[in-house]
Amino acid sequence: MNRLFLFATIVILLLTVACKDNAKKNMLPEMASCDSAVIMYYHTPGNPRFFNMVKLKNKESLSVIAADVNGKVIKSKDTCTSQGKIYFYGEKGAVYVTYFSRIDDCQTLSFIKTGVKYFTRMSSESKELLDKLQKDAKEPVAVSQ
Repeated sequence: MNRLFLFATIVILLLTVACKDNAKKNMLPEMASCDSAVIMYYHTPGNPRFFNMVKLKNKESLSVIAADVNGKVIKSKDTCTSQGKIYFYGEKGAVYVTYFSRIDDCQTLSFIKTGVKYFTRMSSESKELLDKLQKDAKEPVAVSQ
């Protein structure tokens, strides 16, 4: 009876450890304190030289994207070309950069932390928000001096 109890305990312990979700999450918790962002939409995916941009000051909208960025880290998708990037502005001038791809088989957000690039899934809400905001994006105008 004791052997059976010991065996069952070991099996349950092993299953618990083996089934535990070890994926990284919440890699940029500082984004929760961001109050604005600038979203850049590249004219040519993968090439940030020419772009349209829009400013976003709605914290509720920011939180939709921030929640996705802080979701479960997924395997990298190097075939997903970046279509733009988002500069999130936080406390004391902190800036957090996130890249995005809205291509149907990608729909990812990515960021670099301590020299490593991480990818997370983009929710349909974030995609819809980025699609909607792109309609208001304008090409930046050079300021002459």
